[in-house]
Amino acid sequence: MVGLTMHASILAYMFSLVEEGKISVALNAGTPGTNQGYTQEYVANLLKTAFPHLQEAQVKVFVTGLFSLNQDIPAFKEHLRDFLVQIKEFAGEDSADLFLEEREASLRQAQEEKHKIQLSVPGILNPHELPEEMCE
Repeated sequence: MVGLTMHASILAYMFSLVEEGKISVALNAGTPGTNQGYTQEYVANLLKTAFPHLQEAQVKVFVTGLFSLNQDIPAFKEHLRDFLVQIKEFAGEDSADLFLEEREASLRQAQEEKHKIQLSVPGILNPHELPEEMCE
């Protein structure tokens, strides 16, 4: 597990800790309210500052999704990816690297399937490429 999946898992876990109240110390002692409310407001302000081109609604939907989807890693990852694509589209950057992990997995799977088919047909593969159990 690498790349976006790992980052999504870590972030989801962090947001679930806040949401479930597992952090008992007030994150902002000076302001009344819950840690979840403070975290949502803090993350929203951080994103608005870092990405001033984003609309208020985009930031609100993203931050809400961080707490709503933190129990479903694939959905959380898609939510992060969608947000990253929105940011990159504005900047004119290519978002292909966000799908790299899935493309690599599908290519590996296709290669394995191709190899299985080749193994099932005698003579397609070089005898030196055959697994040892097939040589007998």
